[in-house]
Amino acid sequence: MRLIRDVVLAALALGLSAATASAQETRLIFTSLSPAGSVNSTFFNAWAQKVTDQSGGTLKVEVRDGTTLANFGNSYDRVLADVVQIGWVQPAFVSGKFPLAEVTNLPFMTDDDLTCSMSLSRYYKSAVMEAELKEVVPIWANCLAQTGVHFAKPLKSDTDLGGLKLRVAGKVPSQIVDRMGGTPVSMTAEQIYESLQRGTIDGTVTSWAAFEPYKLQEVAFYHIEVPIGSTPSMFMMSRKKWDTLPPQAKKALEANMGEDAVREAAKHFAAQAQRARDAVAKLDNHKIVALTPEQLAVWKQKLSPITAEWAKERPGADKAVEEFQKIYQQVKAGR
Repeated sequence: MRLIRDVVLAALALGLSAATASAQETRLIFTSLSPAGSVNSTFFNAWAQKVTDQSGGTLKVEVRDGTTLANFGNSYDRVLADVVQIGWVQPAFVSGKFPLAEVTNLPFMTDDDLTCSMSLSRYYKSAVMEAELKEVVPIWANCLAQTGVHFAKPLKSDTDLGGLKLRVAGKVPSQIVDRMGGTPVSMTAEQIYESLQRGTIDGTVTSWAAFEPYKLQEVAFYHIEVPIGSTPSMFMMSRKKWDTLPPQAKKALEANMGEDAVREAAKHFAAQAQRARDAVAKLDNHKIVALTPEQLAVWKQKLSPITAEWAKERPGADKAVEEFQKIYQQVKAGR
């Protein structure tokens, strides 16, 4: 009887211990906004597991693939509503919340993906961005590779879009398309494939990094490489949720959201873009266009007013552009 009693007591003790540990563990849902099994999902899951392992049992980060819980259009709201706890946001899709966060969208502002991401991360931590980020804590910020222009069919002119309908994300890409003679159509990345396939749009303003997860090589065959901006994005938590986390959980997150994490994410997106470009370059039914110096000059001339217009429309934007350019040069110089 005594043996049975001891076994029962031990089992109860283990059960209580497990229940206590479970109660102390905070679950964070990380929405990947990427297809299951994609390179993005694999990368995000590795990051989530690393944070979980370093949290000493206080945290479990779970990646949820796809767009059932959130998409780029509502991710910010879903994070603030605690539907998901770590969201992937493109400032262009969060109307009115991040007017100065889109600085890397400006044409010819950046020319290197890694430098862009490192600079954006520091910029988001600067005093310029303090007011815009008061509700959220950036986990990391990244530029999603240099933006190019990709079409279902060849162009008649590589310096005039001739009224063609192009998918854009945000006001600056819309202005770029408009000034180059095209018609901008706003939509999320998830809608590009079907819209190109059906002929609803003729092309898209996006980076090579979007090709692998969304299989755009199946619907876009003519590509113009021109550095007309780099889409800024941010992985974030609500500040309210952050403040509820136990110290050890915060420590695990902080260890994986600094510049080393930004650098790894930047390398991931850059490698993804390069793989996609390399794969497309081998296909006979695709053409990648490198603009001549004369053609590039036409693009620059047509797009030159956009930065001044952007600054005029946003309070403090002149200072924001100056701050980002200063940071960009510091990062490029290795400081």
